[in-house]
Amino acid sequence: MIVVLCLAVLGAFITGCKCPFKKGDKAKSETKATAEKAKPEVKAAAEHPEHPKAAEKPKAAEHPKAAAGAKGATMGPYALAKNWMDEVGFVDHWLVLGPFPNPGERPDNAGYNIDYLKNYGGETGCEPASGMEVKDANGNVMKWQQYASSTPEINFFSVEVLKLEPSQEDILVYNACWLEADADKEVELRIGSDDGYKMWLNGKLVGEQNVYRSMEMDSETYKVKLNKGKNLLLLKVCQDWGEYQFQLRVVNAEGKEVPGVKVWN
Repeated sequence: MIVVLCLAVLGAFITGCKCPFKKGDKAKSETKATAEKAKPEVKAAAEHPEHPKAAEKPKAAEHPKAAAGAKGATMGPYALAKNWMDEVGFVDHWLVLGPFPNPGERPDNAGYNIDYLKNYGGETGCEPASGMEVKDANGNVMKWQQYASSTPEINFFSVEVLKLEPSQEDILVYNACWLEADADKEVELRIGSDDGYKMWLNGKLVGEQNVYRSMEMDSETYKVKLNKGKNLLLLKVCQDWGEYQFQLRVVNAEGKEVPGVKVWN
């Protein structure tokens, strides 16, 4: 009997030695083991983070007609416009620059013969660009700015970017655009103005009128050649007093539309 009791006590003692930690210790051990097992995955995630909702780098906006307002950018191409009587060929997209002074009294306002662009290539060699700054003799800074007219006539007092005073007198404004042709073409430039003007195509003086008058359509006609590609048209329009506007159109000898001619400004 004593032997049996001794064996029982010894068995119990051995069994107790096989479980040296408590239930809580066992849970900690299992948690540690799980963490150790997960370590490689955590490390990999840290080295290669994934952000499925992260904002992608924005793509540049697409502007098939160039970025509006971007310095030096040209806008276009635009079709030539029609008036309410379906007469065709009007240029209604321009770069404008001004106003510059046109001092004196008619018929001797001086601005007509002053080259205000002489420090920028001159009236025969300037290369206008949207946003390009030009200073006058008094240090006043102006910029070439894009303008799209809602009518075939360009009424300077409606051109907001010029910031003219109502019925402002004794001033002048430069206007520029590019006539793009799909091939070499013989065309007519027909112009009406209030008041006088000078006009250059690709740096060559093609027409001028030192006059004081109201505007009428097609007051003058000039036969010119457009080269394939873009052709720079520069127009200087002077103002004495009263209304101040012009209209210009590109047509064939019959006054009809010229296919393959577009406008940039």
